[in-house]
Parts: sequence; structure tokens; C-alpha cells
Amino acid sequence: MLFVKKRKELASESTSEQAPTTNIDGQIQVAVDQLKSVVEQMDLTSIALKDTSATSKEKTNKLMSHSEKTANYSLQVAEKMKEIESSALHISAFSQEILSNSQTSNEELHHSFDSFQLLLNKFENIRNSHYSLLEQMNQLVDHSNKIHDIVHTIGSISQKTKILALNASIEAARAGEHGKGFSVVANEVGNLANQTSQAVDETRETINLIQKEINTSTEMVKIETTQVEEGSNEMKKILQSINGFKSNLADITKMVQESSEAVVDQRDSLQEISTLLQEISQMAIENKEYVDQVTFALDNQHTNVEEMRSINHTLTATSEELQSLVKQNLDNIEIDKMLVGRMKQTLSKQVQSDKLLSMDMSVHRQVLDAILVENKQLEAVWTNRLDGTFVYSNPAAALVNAKMRPWFIEASKGKEYISDPYISAVTKKHCITLSYPILDGEQIVGVLGADLSIN
Repeated sequence: MLFVKKRKELASESTSEQAPTTNIDGQIQVAVDQLKSVVEQMDLTSIALKDTSATSKEKTNKLMSHSEKTANYSLQVAEKMKEIESSALHISAFSQEILSNSQTSNEELHHSFDSFQLLLNKFENIRNSHYSLLEQMNQLVDHSNKIHDIVHTIGSISQKTKILALNASIEAARAGEHGKGFSVVANEVGNLANQTSQAVDETRETINLIQKEINTSTEMVKIETTQVEEGSNEMKKILQSINGFKSNLADITKMVQESSEAVVDQRDSLQEISTLLQEISQMAIENKEYVDQVTFALDNQHTNVEEMRSINHTLTATSEELQSLVKQNLDNIEIDKMLVGRMKQTLSKQVQSDKLLSMDMSVHRQVLDAILVENKQLEAVWTNRLDGTFVYSNPAAALVNAKMRPWFIEASKGKEYISDPYISAVTKKHCITLSYPILDGEQIVGVLGADLSIN
């Protein structure tokens, strides 16, 4: 484990322990261990950069595809909007024409309504005239009947006169010579009575003909009057229909006018939308160019990351080679197995308790500081989350992420780990690293680690 500072307890130890006690091999091993830590950190960083670069490139490719589709769709929508705008202009022209025709039809309908009203008035006048004519003809029939009665009376008088003339002729014949003059008068009266009777008969026939013609004319006038009334009623119905149609046409004209105004507003809005879509299309094209530039930059970045990983692999190989050379000088170091056993019990007891399950930094600080105070042989103690980040470390860890360290890898798999001896970068003394999984039942939630001095 690599730390950047010693814990506070080490500061109180004797100056003899603070003095450099390591030889050149120990210093080389510390340098190698530091190099390996740096290489591991670079490896983690390069992996993260590679993943980020790959993800960014993938998303940029999707963004490129979406930008191309957006540009194409924007152009298609702009073309469709132009067609809609053209249709809106045609609709606007048609609406104006319909409005003009509707207004003209409304005016013509008003004229037709007035003409029908005049025609209805004339029908009413004709009907009234027919009623007057019927009344006059009825009066004429009454007068004719009276004349007929008079003629009948005259005929009766003529008949009686003829009888008187006949009687006078008989009496004149009886008187002989004295009755001749009276006989002449009686004959003349008889002739006059015959002429009168004949005239009465002719007059009666004429009156009968006149009454017959009057009756015929009366019937014709009655039929015409009925037809005039029916025509007048039909005319009233037509006027009512025209009046209703006039009202509907007025409403239609109003709606057409409002629709025409709405179409004009819509046409203006479509023109604005068409302009905006053209601007959006232009922006989409520019965005595509920017995405091209970003893609080119990401390709360069990906290449640089690959080069960095190649360099990192070389450094890793060099570090491992140096470690293998330096390790040969540590093979003969004796380890206090009882000390290691006591420390294993201490750490095992901590991971089996519930105190560290919360993964809360303040709780871990309290527990780990207590472990460090109670165990003077410990140089450092720490806890990690499963992503390799540190929950708490005393002293503060020089690593940002321990994901590549062997003690973390093994403990995160649920195994107990004890490292080979190495020289501490803090104390420049020999030590070992111990690590254990923090278990919540059977589930691993973190890692507890410690550096134990073996001098």
C-alpha cells in the first residue's frame, strides 16, 4: 500500500527510528513500488479514458447519424411546409373567391326576395280583385233574378191581356155592327199581347243565357281565386324558405369571411414556420459539420489513448521486471507469525461486526482510527468500496482508486489476502499488507485493508 504521509503516532517515536535505516536496495524497492502504483493509476486512467473515448465515439456516431437524419428531415419538412404554404395560398385565394361569390349570392338573394315580395303583393291584389269580381257577379246574378221575376210578371200580364182581348172579341161579335170598332181595338190589343208574350219569351231566353254565362264565369273566377290563393300560399312558403336561406347564407358568408381571415393568418404563420425550418435545417447542417470535427478530434483522442496504454504496458512490464529483481533481496526476511496471527484476528473481528456495513465515512473514521491507536504495529488502515474508491484511509492514501491492487482484487472476490514482504514508502521499513472482504451476510459490500510493520 502506498501512502503520502505517516500517521500521527509515528511522529512521537524516537529520532533513531525516524533516521534512514534502509540500504540502497530498500530505496530502489520503494521507488519500484511507487512506480508500480503510478503505472497502475495510469492504467486505470487510460482504461477509463479508453472507455470514455469509445462511448463518446459511439454516441458521436449516433449523434452524427441523428444529425444527418435531422438535417434530411428538416429539409423534407421545409419542402413539405413550402407545399403546405402553396396550398394555403391556393386555399386563401379560393376562400376569397368563395367569400366574393357568397356576398354576391347574398345580394342577389336579397333582390330575389324583394322581387318575390312584390310578386306576392300582386298575387294578393289579384286575389282581392277576384273576391271583388265574385261579389259583383253575385250581385249581377241577383239583378238577373229580379229581371227574370219582372219578365215573368210581364208574361203573366200578357197572358191575361190575351184572354181579355179574346173575351172582348167575343163580346164585339155578339154586338154586331155596334161592336166592330171595339172588335178592331180588341184585335189590336190581342196582337200587342201576343207581341209582348213573344218578347217576354225572348227576354226570358236571353236572361237564362246571361245567367248561364254568369254562372260559368263565376265558377271560373272561383277556380282562379282558389288557384291564386294556392299560388299566394306557395309564394309565402317560398318567401319563408328564402328568408331562412338568406339567414343561413348570411351565417355562411360570415363563417367564410372568418375562415378566409383565419387562412390568411395561417398562411402568415406557415410562412414564419417555413422560415424557421429553413434556419433549423441550416443549423442542422452546421451541427453535422461540428459533429464531423468532434468525431475527428475523438478519433485522435482514441489514438492518443491507445498510445498511452501502449506506453503504460511498457512501464508495467518494466515495473514488474524491477520488482522481480528487487524481491530477490527480501526472500530471507523473517516474519513474526504470531504478530500476523493477532492482526488477522483483529481485522477479521472488525469485518464480522456490523459497524462497517453502512459504508459511512464518519463511522469508518471512528472505527479505523481506533484500530490504528490500539495496534502500534500498524502503519496504515483503510476501507474501499467495490468500485475501488476509498471510504476512509489513515494516513490518506496516495491512490485515487485501488481497483488494480492485488490486495483489493483478492478481497473483493471474498478471499483473505496477505502480501509478500516489501519496504514501506512511509517508514522505509519492511511490512506486509493484509486485506479482508466486508460482508453483509453473504454479500460483499467493501474491503478492509491494513499495512503491518514486520521489523
